[in-house]
Amino acid sequence: MDQKVLLTHEEPLKTLDDYLARGGFQALKKAFGMTPMGIIEEIKRSGLRGRGGAGFPTGIKWDGVYKKEVDTLGIPARKCLVCNASEGEPGTYKDRYLIKKNPYMLIEGMAIASYAIGTARNIICIKEIFKTEVAILERAIQECAAAGYLGENVMGTGRDIPLEICLGPDSYLLGEDRAMLEVIEGKPAWPRAKGMIPVDYGLWGQPTVVNNVETLSTVPHIIQRGADWFKSIGTADTPGTMIFTLTGDVNRPGIYELPMGTPLRTLIEVYGGETRLDRNVKAVFSGPTNAVIPESKLDTPLDFGSMRKIPSGLGSGGFIVYDNTACILKAGLNFSRFLAIESCGQCTSCKAGTGRITRRLELLEEGLASQEDALAIVDDCQHIKGSGRCFLCTEEGIEINSIFYHFPDDVQEHIEYGCLKDRHLVMPKIKDFDEATHTFVFDEAYYDRSFAEGRYIIYPA
Repeated sequence: MDQKVLLTHEEPLKTLDDYLARGGFQALKKAFGMTPMGIIEEIKRSGLRGRGGAGFPTGIKWDGVYKKEVDTLGIPARKCLVCNASEGEPGTYKDRYLIKKNPYMLIEGMAIASYAIGTARNIICIKEIFKTEVAILERAIQECAAAGYLGENVMGTGRDIPLEICLGPDSYLLGEDRAMLEVIEGKPAWPRAKGMIPVDYGLWGQPTVVNNVETLSTVPHIIQRGADWFKSIGTADTPGTMIFTLTGDVNRPGIYELPMGTPLRTLIEVYGGETRLDRNVKAVFSGPTNAVIPESKLDTPLDFGSMRKIPSGLGSGGFIVYDNTACILKAGLNFSRFLAIESCGQCTSCKAGTGRITRRLELLEEGLASQEDALAIVDDCQHIKGSGRCFLCTEEGIEINSIFYHFPDDVQEHIEYGCLKDRHLVMPKIKDFDEATHTFVFDEAYYDRSFAEGRYIIYPA
């Protein structure tokens, strides 16, 4: 149960020498002794799935770009690799945690990916507000370049592997692959139209791989120890481990790396130390992107396939636990309000739809909603799914509709009396984590700051 791949040391690695002393860059050396397709086939065989939320097979994505010889205009392709380090989803902190613990692992993973895919540009896109993590990455990149692990003629192989950092806005949609590419090109974080897949049309129209921090950090371990070793951990559906962020009503909130297939109940009760004051779990949210998980589904294994069956999802591994003293509709309102603010406004169905749902949830909380308002929420949830350029409005529809499905008595109680629980629920947008005290720091000024910046919700007339 304590198998770990990424978090094998307690103290952060602060210098390149620390990393080299633990076998750092031996995987890159081994990779240079393999063919690019040999590396891609090993990643394919390992079954590594993207840890950013969708769970797409990493090797297949790499293979798709590797085979692109020309761009959309028929000109020889200058392929790109982008590391998505935006981490804007409430309830998630694992990528920043990894950067603080070991930025060199990410850099080595990107170097291997660049060599395998044949990329000419390699970029880490991260939010400008993550100043600590940006400084760590800048220092680590400089160290690795000075030591010959990045830049020109890496390790004397004749292969050039440049690596740069792009700073983006504090926008949830920065984490959407196509919106991230727009930001790198100097534009707002607005997702491109459906069908513009980065593998085909990425940065500046070039074939592009986008992977997140945890995915790329896993690559050196697979190359060094082999696909069979990686597949021996986790499940057939999702091999390996995943780093989970556990917040909410548990005794030990924290960051936990566990083998895929570990039951959600184990994460909460064994690692999270059960709920506070031994209260019962009422619901668990997998960020704002998936259906809420009721107490009856806590024995579900944490892998992509099992979570989809219940039906919910792993998301980026962030789980927010609420006990029976929390109002689940209020928790849903928090996420709905967040998505309504973060909706970029390109798609009317998304911006207006999330706004209508948010306003009617507010009426429910205030005791001013009718049965018709509740039915209108469910109707909106159905209609906005799949109607936008990105997945945001679908996330809204799935999550809010699932609350109404799993907790109909709570909805009816709100219609009759309004919210009977006066407990404040913070919107779990994480700013920092104190490992010594197992305490998360949340961005409690998020709403006020968003409105001050002119980011708003479109309420119904």
